[in-house]
Amino acid sequence: MRQSIFIFLALVLVGVVVFTFWFSGENSNHAVSSTSTGPVSNNSPQHHVENNFSNTPSGSKFSIPLCPRSIWGYAYVYPNETLTILLYPSIDYLKNTTFVDLYLGNISISYSTSNVLSLTNSSGIAGRVPLPLDLKFSSPGREISITGNALLLQLWKGRAIVNESSMPVWLYFQVASVKPEDIHLKFGRYSSLYTSFKTGSDTFEYTATVTNLYHKSIVIENVSFPLSELQKIPSPPDIRILRFELVDIASNESLTRLPPNSTALLKVFVEVPSNVDGLYFKPKLIIRVGENTTAIPSPPMEYVRVVNCG
Repeated sequence: MRQSIFIFLALVLVGVVVFTFWFSGENSNHAVSSTSTGPVSNNSPQHHVENNFSNTPSGSKFSIPLCPRSIWGYAYVYPNETLTILLYPSIDYLKNTTFVDLYLGNISISYSTSNVLSLTNSSGIAGRVPLPLDLKFSSPGREISITGNALLLQLWKGRAIVNESSMPVWLYFQVASVKPEDIHLKFGRYSSLYTSFKTGSDTFEYTATVTNLYHKSIVIENVSFPLSELQKIPSPPDIRILRFELVDIASNESLTRLPPNSTALLKVFVEVPSNVDGLYFKPKLIIRVGENTTAIPSPPMEYVRVVNCG
């Protein structure tokens, strides 16, 4: 009798041990712990979260999630002028996420994915959505650079990062000492985006209407894009301004000077080599009014080589 009771108790004990081990093993495969807060939609997002994007490697489904694949650029800007750089992530890459965070240097911004995808129809690039990044530089006379593997895009779903992609950028900004009210030259319509479908060396045309509000004629002496002077390592691609001209809008004839209270079209022809996928182009104009020469900012333009977007 005692032997039967002992065997029964032993079997019960073994059963309890096996059940406990099985139950704890099942729960360990589904346990989720998080003390983080989710993303917030503001210009300075602060996220403290355990990243789990390693489970879904960047680019595992999308060979080129961000377009262009890299950006070179130069901009001559007024103090407090706001610049907008557009990136083009894949629409499919953004799906099934809730927030998008974008970082460039010490600049950050957060968007809800639904708001970003609502811009799809304004992209102009099939399968891509324009994602704006606003930049503003307030200190006159300063030179600012954002270079290297500097741009990071993070995708959130709920309170977890599910994917991220980075892009190398080489951007230089020079902040003019003059203010817009000091310059009596008005820019009207201008070309803001050029999408290229060529794979080799390419040439694009930058245009902007210019109205002279000075009491004297003006001469545009130079259109400067000094990226090669500012960027040393790595050496920048050979982006060249081939020529520029002022053209009378009515007659389409070239002008050597722009009379007071008249408007003409500025044309700048730019050559980019095959290894340039993205270019931010905001040149410095050197104008002469009488005996005085002044450097002034011009409107911005972006070049995107679409064939390399995948």
